[in-house]
Amino acid sequence: MTKQKIVKQESAAALVSDFNSYCPKHKTKNLRRILLSVSAACAVLVGAASVHFQPTLRAAEAPLRIKALSYHTFEEQDVRDTASQTIDDVLERMQENAAAFISQHYAKVSEEDALEIVHQAFISGKEHDIDPLLILAIIATESSFNPNAGSSAGAKGLMQVHAKVHAKRFKEYGGVKAVHEIEAGIEVGTQILKEYLNKTGSLKGALKYYVGAANHKTDGGYSRKVLSMRSHLQMAANGEIQAARIQARSPSKFPEDHQDHKDFATYSANMKLEKFPSLAGDSQNQG
Repeated sequence: MTKQKIVKQESAAALVSDFNSYCPKHKTKNLRRILLSVSAACAVLVGAASVHFQPTLRAAEAPLRIKALSYHTFEEQDVRDTASQTIDDVLERMQENAAAFISQHYAKVSEEDALEIVHQAFISGKEHDIDPLLILAIIATESSFNPNAGSSAGAKGLMQVHAKVHAKRFKEYGGVKAVHEIEAGIEVGTQILKEYLNKTGSLKGALKYYVGAANHKTDGGYSRKVLSMRSHLQMAANGEIQAARIQARSPSKFPEDHQDHKDFATYSANMKLEKFPSLAGDSQNQG
């Protein structure tokens, strides 16, 4: 006989004994039967409750096991749902990243101003098929992103254009005073760079002309500075802003993969998603 059954019987016998002690013998047998039924039912309920409660106690006493969580255990979302961006969406992110790098690397340039400059560089670059990061690299080298910059030689604005020499180009912007405006300064500077690229057929040759060293043997390291800054900007545009800042603080190094041909300075050749692997993976629709 199990311990549980013994407990039930002992409980029922105790109740009957108490009843016999306090109840007169002339009470009907029906009353005894009713009491016995009630006592048996109580014993069953007590036993059932104890059986149900014991596993709970054992579970509480057992070591707590927590399943290891990782990012992938959260509710999974289809990556394609969040990555159904057009090429314009990706280009916008590139511009924001580049602007963040510029405002952090050049303390006097606000992120708002940097974003306006970057945005115009992309507009002019696309219009004239010039790599916008190259345009920004020239701006960085020429004026450190200061629209009011000027030189003793008469060069002015973001891209240090000789406004009087190129006065005709500024007519549609209201005259040479517009050289200090972001749109006019970048647009005219990009037009000049495009002409030099077509004239020399070489990126280094165009930069040599741009800095005014066409008749000299070397450009004095100008192209090295510009192309080094362009590599920093590409890294930043790809989302690696902090790495770009660290790289930009180290001595300039001429990019090893640089190819000296005008086609490598074009918008179409450089604004390809495969050149920005971190962002390329976020876009399926290239628009």
